[in-house]
Amino acid sequence: MILSQLNLGPITATLVVGADGEHVGQDGTSKSLGGPFDFEWFVSVRRRAEVILTSGRTYLDEAYVVPAKAKLAVFSRRLREADLAPGVIHISEQHASTFGDAVNHLLSLGFETIHCEFGPTGFLGLTSESKVEAYLSSETMGGIERFTAKHGVEFEFVSSHGLFIARIGSVAVH
Repeated sequence: MILSQLNLGPITATLVVGADGEHVGQDGTSKSLGGPFDFEWFVSVRRRAEVILTSGRTYLDEAYVVPAKAKLAVFSRRLREADLAPGVIHISEQHASTFGDAVNHLLSLGFETIHCEFGPTGFLGLTSESKVEAYLSSETMGGIERFTAKHGVEFEFVSSHGLFIARIGSVAVH
């Protein structure tokens, strides 16, 4: 579907938003913001990664489970290794002070394909990292336009077949 058209690089970040640019749906998670096309996008991007990187807050809010075919890494200043499921890689403030540092830590551990799933703070923090391709998705073009206007970021539409996907940050030109 969409992945074959995009030729994604080894390090990606995604965030789904609703029609008003919100990142949390009525159920308190991002799961209710997307439909079948967004789910297909989500699964496709995840499948290509050796490790999924998220924040402690996203790990808790979204009730993360360890993926079947990838490692899970959690960047958190508050959570400790004992707070995480067995096998989860804990990236503490001893390893990283920024979201970009957390990506660099995973690279130093030998991971080559990394997918990042954060809320807006982490997602936007990664948009200035040249090695990270950041993608915003929404079932409506308005969702992307509202989110990017609110946060003052540039974007470039890369797909609109059933799901609007925009590249955000240093590689965007809109």
